[in-house]
Amino acid sequence: MEVLQRRLAGRESRWRVLVTGTAADDQEFLEAAVGAHRAVILDAMWDTVPAALRPASISLDGLPAEHAGAFTRSRTHGFTIDLTGLPQALQRELSWCMSRIIGRGGKITVGNMAIFTRWLGVIIEDSPPAVHSLTDLGPGEWLRRFPLAMQRHRGHLPAPSTVQNFRQHLLSCFRLLRHAYDPRPWWQHEVWDPAIDQRIVLRLHEPCGRRAAHFDGIVTGWLRAGLQWHCRVSLETGAMTWTTVLGRISGMKVFDEFCRDRQITSPRLADDPAQVRALMLDYLSQVRSLVVSTNRPTRGQPLSSSRVIGLLAHPEQFYAFMHDNRDAAAVALVEPGWRLLGMEHLVFFRPGERPRRQPRATAELDVIDDAAFSRIMNGIGILGAPESEGGLGDEQAMRILLLLALTGRRLNEICMLDRDPLHALPQAAPDPGAAPGALTARLRYQQTKIEGSPDTILVDAEVVAVVKAQQEWAARHFAARGAPGRIPKYLFLGEKVNRNGDRPYPGQRLRDKLNTLAARLDIRDAAGRLVDFNRTHRFRHTKGTTLLNAGVPLHVVQRYLGHISPTMTMHYAQTLAETAEAEFLRYRKITADARDLQASPRDLYDMLQLDKRTDRILPNGWCLLPPRQACDRGNACLTCGNFTTDATFLPELRAQKDRTLALIDTRQAAFTARNGTPMTPGNVWLEGRQREAAALDAIITALDGAPEAAMPPGAVRGAGIPARADAVIARQDERNAR
Repeated sequence: MEVLQRRLAGRESRWRVLVTGTAADDQEFLEAAVGAHRAVILDAMWDTVPAALRPASISLDGLPAEHAGAFTRSRTHGFTIDLTGLPQALQRELSWCMSRIIGRGGKITVGNMAIFTRWLGVIIEDSPPAVHSLTDLGPGEWLRRFPLAMQRHRGHLPAPSTVQNFRQHLLSCFRLLRHAYDPRPWWQHEVWDPAIDQRIVLRLHEPCGRRAAHFDGIVTGWLRAGLQWHCRVSLETGAMTWTTVLGRISGMKVFDEFCRDRQITSPRLADDPAQVRALMLDYLSQVRSLVVSTNRPTRGQPLSSSRVIGLLAHPEQFYAFMHDNRDAAAVALVEPGWRLLGMEHLVFFRPGERPRRQPRATAELDVIDDAAFSRIMNGIGILGAPESEGGLGDEQAMRILLLLALTGRRLNEICMLDRDPLHALPQAAPDPGAAPGALTARLRYQQTKIEGSPDTILVDAEVVAVVKAQQEWAARHFAARGAPGRIPKYLFLGEKVNRNGDRPYPGQRLRDKLNTLAARLDIRDAAGRLVDFNRTHRFRHTKGTTLLNAGVPLHVVQRYLGHISPTMTMHYAQTLAETAEAEFLRYRKITADARDLQASPRDLYDMLQLDKRTDRILPNGWCLLPPRQACDRGNACLTCGNFTTDATFLPELRAQKDRTLALIDTRQAAFTARNGTPMTPGNVWLEGRQREAAALDAIITALDGAPEAAMPPGAVRGAGIPARADAVIARQDERNAR
């Protein structure tokens, strides 16, 4: 035995990870207490197994067509799965597990399953006491006995690939059996797996529906039970989605560690309300001191402000819910401590104690410039090209990226498109002479982020062609796998556990493909930065910005992007620098005295861009006062030499002139009615308004007399001052001199 142990230790670096597992949830599962076999439940499970899967020896040659397509032949290990050497209970468990895997749309490789079942029999023969059910030993114990059994019977240890195969089949079966044998209500299970348990409430199209929720990562018993009940009620009432549940569990793990370190044994956290406040301030300090522990470029750096906000919000929102439902929670969880929650548990943190969410400093980097965008589109064929031709061999990824770029939809919205998402526009027949880019159909997508927002957009013939090509690919895909004519649920299909076609293409797979493509193309923007276009949301930002820069009205872009408020759409209003500069330089610039501005328009643009002060941007022009100088003229911009404007402000200038003249008439009438005589020409108020009206008239005349696009070598100087009398000018200059 000592020799064997040394040999096992010698191979530890090669396959020890495969035996023990790397993920925390797998490790806890491997070491979990088992022994859940129940004969009555197994009898009910056996009744659901199809007759074709009940024999102890399953041969592909004898399977009906409806089941044969679920098994993959193996060239090296035959075409038969032999269960005859196993106890009857274990035979039935494995047959039931295979039927469940097939029913979920998965496939079974005959050779790998045969190896797994054969070594189960060897381990049972060599390992007293008697084993009748797979659950008589824990997963970890099965995996520890497997290499010992192979060493005794073959004289060598298993290869890492053999251990991986054994481990994969073992965990798949254990997860199914653990759920089936557990008699508790579904929400009390430590793992919620929507793929196994149909009682879990999900949205019709749930982006994270393939991910299981692992409550076994919450070690504190009262906290785990309370969190399970909270998530169950929130799911069933619609207060939370499955995606939110996964985030809530992840965020509560840090709070769970805090409770364990402080040895908190009651939902009240502390008997004294003041102690609860002090305790949560300690939690705030602990969260702020955390650093990034994942294997990322930011590893070892402090957590981002958004992550800190989330870690503070999850326990606060959880306790707010439990406070509002404390009586029901105390009854459902048989824990009277929940009933004792007070106002101190309703709000943990006061305004200003949470960090502020930091805005992204480089929002313009979310927009892919034209040159980089063209290179991406030119290299997109690499995604779909066969690997034998130097491509990545994924046609679906190529089409998904095309639709991301063409429509600006979110990645989940594209991956989860219905099999037939196009709807014809209400017209008699398509126009064969329509110009390129003409809208030809309506595309319906799954709006899973913002409830109640639009879920359709108009698309052109290019998008329609991409959708049709993907539908044809899916038909060939199922025909090649022995299921011709099958109509899948989604347009883009996941390749694993998807024999039924009811699982969408996983977004993470596309990101992995784009990582590879980005490294191969080495696309950089105008500043030389690597274009990280595997951040798929950049295509959405680019689409929104392009629409706004093209002059599409804000409310139309809002509808197209599926936003419910213009505020969200304005996040995408990142005007491209070249667009803003070209638009600014397009018009003549004149000053308040109707002369051309004696400065280069480009210098003026640069000055305004460097300044970025909102008090320099006026309703009818710009203020050229140097940034460090303060204005003491109030609203007298139209008679100021630092004022400039151009033709883009003509509507406002005309309206201001009309308002000024109407105001003069109104005040004159009121003054005459009150005093019996009109205002004298020397009236200070009247003189000021007349100067403004004269300035506006001169500005409008100067701007109307020049074509929009004509840009002289020097920018245009403003309007209005020549209309002033020399005496007025002298008085104004004298005041300025003082």
